[in-house]
Amino acid sequence: MKDSWCAPVRAKSGVIVAGGAARNVRIAEGGGMDVILDKVAKIAARQVLDDVNTAVRNKRAQPKLRLVRAA
Repeated sequence: MKDSWCAPVRAKSGVIVAGGAARNVRIAEGGGMDVILDKVAKIAARQVLDDVNTAVRNKRAQPKLRLVRAA
């Protein structure tokens, strides 16, 4: 499995690092794991709410037609 968080990246020192060190550089640049997880949770919650609201609107937008059989 390829982990994009571990791909080579330039650290503040200018050295190219990879693996766990690259992951740590990215986490630090993102404000720390707590900040990253908080952002992910908020984005996910907003997306789910938008999806649910869209589903509710689409359900209400369906025409209320009734088929009748001609005699």
